[in-house]
Amino acid sequence: MEFDDLKKIWDVQNNEPIYVVNEAAMEKTIIARSKELSRLANINEIGLMIITTLTGGYLLIDAYLDGDEIYSYLAAIAFILIGGFVLFRRIQRKKMERSFDRSMLGELDLAIANAAYLANTAKTFVWWFLFPAGVTSLLNMVFSEAPFWKWIFVPGSFLLAFLVVRLDLKRAHLPRKQKLEVLRKKLTEEVNA
Repeated sequence: MEFDDLKKIWDVQNNEPIYVVNEAAMEKTIIARSKELSRLANINEIGLMIITTLTGGYLLIDAYLDGDEIYSYLAAIAFILIGGFVLFRRIQRKKMERSFDRSMLGELDLAIANAAYLANTAKTFVWWFLFPAGVTSLLNMVFSEAPFWKWIFVPGSFLLAFLVVRLDLKRAHLPRKQKLEVLRKKLTEEVNA
């Protein structure tokens, strides 16, 4: 987090710098960051629920209309269950958000918790999304004798999803969480000093 809100005051007698926090500006910045992270978590969850539900629904209808084998239904069910898992985690996160007090440190703790949630979601993406969706999709492709282009497109899509989520984790989620934790440490050191 930026420390532009800190004002430097020079102590002429001791020739030492003293720092004071513009508390109102700092609180405004922290609340904005907290709301931004909550909004980002909402967008991720709602987007994933829409994508998995629509994909699962499409696969279910397609399997039914084509009279496909059970493996086609498994892929559809996997996507729908993933959407349910995301909904379950969203409900848990919303309960967790209500447990924080609305002080400056409470908002900062909420921002850190949401940053940790986003980072954990990205870290475990392989296990709760790619693995179940990938295995059931590949089984469906094997047993439905999928055309060659699907063997390039589907695994390529899963690989691309993995790379994008990993890049987002390393470039956005972890640095954001670390900056917020550093800010919290600085603020609590100032209070305890």
